[in-house]
Amino acid sequence: MAGELLLALDLGTTHARALLVDADGQVRGRALQRLAVHFPAPGRVEQDPEEFAAAAEALLPAALSEAGAVAADVAAIGIATQRATALAWDAETGVPLAPALSWQDQRPREIADWLRARGAPFSSQAAASRFAWWLEREPAVRRAAQQGRLRLGTPDAWLERRLGGEALTDPGQAMCTGLYDPGRGDWSEVLVERYGLECAWLPRIVPTSAVRSETRTALLGAPVALGARAGDQQAAAFAQGVHDPGKAKLTLGTAAMLDVHTGGAPTASPTGAIPMPLWRLDDGKEAWCLEAHAVTAGAAVEWLVALGVLERAEDLDALAAGVPDAGGVVVIPAFQGLGTPFADEAARGFVGGLTRGSTRAHLARALVEGLAQRCADLCEALPMKNGPLPVDGGLSRSDLLLQCLADLSGRAVERAAESETTALGAAWLAGLAAGCLESPEACQTLRAAPRRFEPGLAEDRRRAARERWGRVLERARSRPVDATAASA
Repeated sequence: MAGELLLALDLGTTHARALLVDADGQVRGRALQRLAVHFPAPGRVEQDPEEFAAAAEALLPAALSEAGAVAADVAAIGIATQRATALAWDAETGVPLAPALSWQDQRPREIADWLRARGAPFSSQAAASRFAWWLEREPAVRRAAQQGRLRLGTPDAWLERRLGGEALTDPGQAMCTGLYDPGRGDWSEVLVERYGLECAWLPRIVPTSAVRSETRTALLGAPVALGARAGDQQAAAFAQGVHDPGKAKLTLGTAAMLDVHTGGAPTASPTGAIPMPLWRLDDGKEAWCLEAHAVTAGAAVEWLVALGVLERAEDLDALAAGVPDAGGVVVIPAFQGLGTPFADEAARGFVGGLTRGSTRAHLARALVEGLAQRCADLCEALPMKNGPLPVDGGLSRSDLLLQCLADLSGRAVERAAESETTALGAAWLAGLAAGCLESPEACQTLRAAPRRFEPGLAEDRRRAARERWGRVLERARSRPVDATAASA
């Protein structure tokens, strides 16, 4: 066992997880911790950077301990994190200068006109917009910039630094800042300047899978190589076998994210999907994808819990399956806008069709159907190969949702056998860097057989349901439907 285990950390939005995996792909240890998300005002979503670090420092030793393993048994650690969340810290002390601004945070819209006037390509989803907001509105960040002590980055860079290494990021995470130049494979000096930033404030970009630093001794009792840093979607895609053009995976987490492999270079999309690096290996080989997203997925289930409709998110299927249909109730899960292919950040969620006979079960069922419809929107927007769609993420535990998705998309859906797919991908990427795994193809031989959901809706009924959904979406839109995007 010596030196053959792989340890992974998956820092999501609402949970952090650690996974210990052996050379045969079997999970030997795991640990889980919930993360707090704060909503100080409408449109503002914050998290505590110190909680990110504390979770990592607690979970990694806990996963080792569960297996009775020690640091010497671990070949490398892989880190996968939520993306586009912005962090600012002091270069000398490592102390955070402000709360982390979540990828869901909408406050960059407050300086949108200022950014556009500078020629910066405004996007509230890009971390660069949050960096710029800080420089405009946060005195501690401005002071650190004036003193030459400011550092900015996404959670992967923050964690790698706090665990003992250098602040590093990979092309996929760098792309999520809005400051990456694919042609150079590095930061775009032009974009950095237009956002009012400096390249010196940003982490160094290195391959996704490569040993470039190690943990401090005190963390696990001995230094361990940090072999991978990846975005959560990229790590999940690696674990799900998205290694050839046209292959795809769907992750049902806080949001729903569909990634379709497009080859070794970026590809333009007419449907609002984002060209995104999947990974860069240590030998220089790159993979790219188009990424489509529905901004609200698992977060909508948490909304039902907050309302008291559900006691726990895990109760969704039991409640929704208690009625044969939604009884005319419709839910459009667009609480933070409509993503692909509509790109409508001002759209808002909608609940309609309520009668005195509507029950909690009808509302839960309508939400499941609305989530499945939004995922079917994503599938129709991207150039996917025919064949089953691999699905993972916490919300993929819902059998009812996956069956609805199979019915509405007209394709089989396969749920990963290991629910912690993101952490598994991070572990395998670290294993490649450490030499424990020979190739991406070798990793796929370790995948356990998924559970398959076959479509059961006749084609004419499927098309009718999709057409009705298109009309219903008008209720949530902030502007008229773009005919080109809607028909893609």
